[in-house]
Amino acid sequence: MSLDAPDAPADIRRLAVIDMGSNSFRLVVFHHVPGHWFRLVDEIREPVRLSEGVRNGRLRRRALARAHRAAELYAAYCRSAGIDVVDAVATSAVRDAENQDEAVEAISAGGVLPVRVLSEDEEAHYGFLGAVNATTITDGWFLDIGGGSLQVGDVRDRELVRSMSRPLGAVRLTEAFLSGDQQSSGEVKRLRAHVRDALGEVKWIAPRGGRLVGVGGAIRTLAVMHQRRENHPLFDPQGYLLTRAHIGELLRDLLASPAPKRDSLPGLKTDRADIILAAALAVDEVLHATGADGVEVCAHGLREGVMYEHYVPGDAQLITDVRRTSVINAAERFGYMKAHSEHVARLALAAFDATAALELHPADPGDRELLWAAAILHDVGVLVDYSSHQRHSGYLVLNSGLPGFDHRELAIVSLLVRGHRKGMPSPGPYAPLLRRGDEDALAVCAAVLRLAEQLDRSRAGEVRGVRCAVRDGALVVGLECDGDPTLALWSAEREQDAVQRAFGLRLELEAV
Repeated sequence: MSLDAPDAPADIRRLAVIDMGSNSFRLVVFHHVPGHWFRLVDEIREPVRLSEGVRNGRLRRRALARAHRAAELYAAYCRSAGIDVVDAVATSAVRDAENQDEAVEAISAGGVLPVRVLSEDEEAHYGFLGAVNATTITDGWFLDIGGGSLQVGDVRDRELVRSMSRPLGAVRLTEAFLSGDQQSSGEVKRLRAHVRDALGEVKWIAPRGGRLVGVGGAIRTLAVMHQRRENHPLFDPQGYLLTRAHIGELLRDLLASPAPKRDSLPGLKTDRADIILAAALAVDEVLHATGADGVEVCAHGLREGVMYEHYVPGDAQLITDVRRTSVINAAERFGYMKAHSEHVARLALAAFDATAALELHPADPGDRELLWAAAILHDVGVLVDYSSHQRHSGYLVLNSGLPGFDHRELAIVSLLVRGHRKGMPSPGPYAPLLRRGDEDALAVCAAVLRLAEQLDRSRAGEVRGVRCAVRDGALVVGLECDGDPTLALWSAEREQDAVQRAFGLRLELEAV
């Protein structure tokens, strides 16, 4: 599925997805036009700790009372907010409970909320669906660790071909193995051995390496903790790579800090402080079992997977081109000028290709794709205000996130968008994210984007194409026009400095 379908219907649907997990309950509200765009508009999280203190497989009355109060709150919210569809799902804590009927009565607020108790396969499916539609993974591994269970999946050709689920969630592991305020080496070893043995029972889990995408609150928390630890310039877990070395660093920090004081560690919330060590140890064991070099963190998971079932037409719920869809979805959310943005993108790509044919730059396909994304999104800041809208555009791109793009790519798109009118922003705090050659590529992409923007200054599409040649120390850009080129010629002439900086050539313009 792609978001390029024209003439999106005006009816916006309001969907509430309620994830009733072992550690917390979370209600998220999506506004969406099926097959066109969606956005997250609200979220309520309650640390219910449903699986806390489970004895003989039965959920405790105190935990069920907390769950019932949260469910009543969510039901009241959905009534007040005019939600069209409520889709509430319960996972391992309820699924595995001996007193499941009593639990369902509690979490449905006495039957007010329609609750589905997901099977292991359904839970894995939804978690994977959320992740595969927010990353570019084709083959590799899928990991979801919650409060009650841990799931590992085998991904082949963007399909979850098999998966396993075990009661190895952060809450359960903490209660079973990590007692007291300071964990002993023996407790840590026993927890590791337990997880290792459980993974070892699954014959298809072998250290073959490859990408591993991880979802769930614990994994997101570990990513944020490491970002804070390293003063990473973007505090967004989506697309962040937690390597084995990073996990090792976090484990040393956690083991050196008594449990009651762990919430002082940057990026760690109080209600996860007592269970995050178990989660980190489990993730480390999964990395060793699969041979993966690290966890590629995905902020989308089970809740988004449930949402996609409502949002994506058809049976597969798979987005065909994650990166393109991500850009178009963001543009639609911010009410972009579709015709103008797409025309600027066509002109910018034509200029990029023409200058590449002249061997003025390496013609990197990755740079070309980032240029396209920036061209589509360059004017979204007008939503805030036209004045300095390039800055607003850069901020919106950087802070709304683009699933499927890593942090380096997100920074580059934001810098290009911010530089599409005036100057060329320095990488500044994002310099550590860039690679060798990126600043040269930024100069090239900024020059052709700015040129394309000026060529469609009238928003009328009068310049339908460009031709490029090098002549007597100049980049000669020929404009293929369907109307009067006067405005385009005058406006594009202002980009002399950008062309000189990118190509070391002066700019000459002519109508052809």
